[in-house]
Amino acid sequence: MTDAPVEVEIKLTGPARVLKAALGDLGPGEAKRSDVVSVYHDTDDDRLWRKGFTFRLRDKGGEHILTLKREGQGELARGEWETTLDAPAADPGLLPAGAPRGELGVVLPEELSERHRTVVRRTKKIVEFDGAVIEASLDEGRIEAGDRRMPVGELELELLKGEPRAVLAAAEMLLSKHALALEPRSKAARGMELAGDAPPAWRKARKPALGPGDTVNGAIARILGETATQIMANIPAAADGRDPEGVHQLRVALRRLRSAFKVFGKAIGAEAERLDERARPVLKALGPARDLDVFLAETLPPVAAAHGEARGLKLLTEAAEARQAAAYEAVRALCAGRELSRLVVAVMLLAENMAGPGDWSEPLPAFAARVLDKRFRKARKKGRDFETMPTAQRHEVRIAVKKFRYALDFFQSLYPDGRIGTFRESLRALQDDLGRMNDATVAEGLAEDLAAGQPEAMVGAALVKGWYTHRLKAVEPHMIAAWNDFRATAPFWRE
Repeated sequence: MTDAPVEVEIKLTGPARVLKAALGDLGPGEAKRSDVVSVYHDTDDDRLWRKGFTFRLRDKGGEHILTLKREGQGELARGEWETTLDAPAADPGLLPAGAPRGELGVVLPEELSERHRTVVRRTKKIVEFDGAVIEASLDEGRIEAGDRRMPVGELELELLKGEPRAVLAAAEMLLSKHALALEPRSKAARGMELAGDAPPAWRKARKPALGPGDTVNGAIARILGETATQIMANIPAAADGRDPEGVHQLRVALRRLRSAFKVFGKAIGAEAERLDERARPVLKALGPARDLDVFLAETLPPVAAAHGEARGLKLLTEAAEARQAAAYEAVRALCAGRELSRLVVAVMLLAENMAGPGDWSEPLPAFAARVLDKRFRKARKKGRDFETMPTAQRHEVRIAVKKFRYALDFFQSLYPDGRIGTFRESLRALQDDLGRMNDATVAEGLAEDLAAGQPEAMVGAALVKGWYTHRLKAVEPHMIAAWNDFRATAPFWRE
């Protein structure tokens, strides 16, 4: 991969008057205003976008700027290659030396056409903050894609000189004073969504690449940084609601965050507990939307297929859809509010602060083995007499196994695939069965709650309960076998 100049930037969004007040709070500086039109080009099959790049030609007060950016989801820093032209020309051949031409492949100017554009009035000033120099740009305008329009109102904080933590510290200060929220998506990403009438993309967790020579502090910094990025990247998809995976991945990211605080709490210190307390209500607020997504998309369809046009199931569906709409209103309020954004920024700042060597002297492989040992022992202890224990106790086993799985995800790059493969397969089979058990339990309780004493709807709830009681009995032997396989698998981290 070609080394590139790196743009470090964070965006905040909110009402115009609040954004203007926030710009003023960054401190003194000469404000300059200009009209900026940025036209984003790509091939008919969006070849550049699919390779992770945006290609932009900008007219800024008569100046023509050609830019290639490496696109990301929620990342604070992105690769950027930029050159100024005498005349407008959307030609990849005019990009500066060092641009990753090999990654782009052959792209001829005649293959490119406008995909979308942004038209904004920009108010910009240079400020000094926390020992760094930051360019603050207030953009007000719109994104255009054909006959579609999307408003733009955001404050961009771009690092010109200094440490990335200064940009985060500035965002933290503004979020503490003003009703603002993070805008994780670039204008390019929003433009592509608008052009394709598509929901925002969601993002799965990416396992951090750790090595035996890494410090515990370094591991914390990478794990927290990646987890914060996953949270931020999934906020737009969760708020949009068209793809239920958005809420699901946002919940996964928050669970991973809380698990990281438990794993590394002593090494981090009191801040881990403080941030964990802030993360708990956010995670809880997403639960109703996720439960209703699963109920409508996965729980009801097989029951309905077996029982045809049962009136009770139709009433349950209508009640679930109404409650789902209300649940997503709460999700949108959460995503647009500043508390979630403040949590993300605080975690990113913590990751930056943990990036130094620190005082924790234990080698990372020894630390990882100790954590995995502890969580493996706890899971096996919870699962004693698994064959005969009631469902409520098995849910405690499920939680213990999930905590072990998150720890394994954090550290698995320390171990060769050959050593971890068998263990991972037995763990996956057990988690799948325990997940089905949990889905069945949630389905039964939710069906009764949605029926709310209505006789016909209660018939539908009984059908759901009967269906999933039978399903649990059918999966019981496989779940017990999966537990025994997991319990008997040799801990690879001790080899």
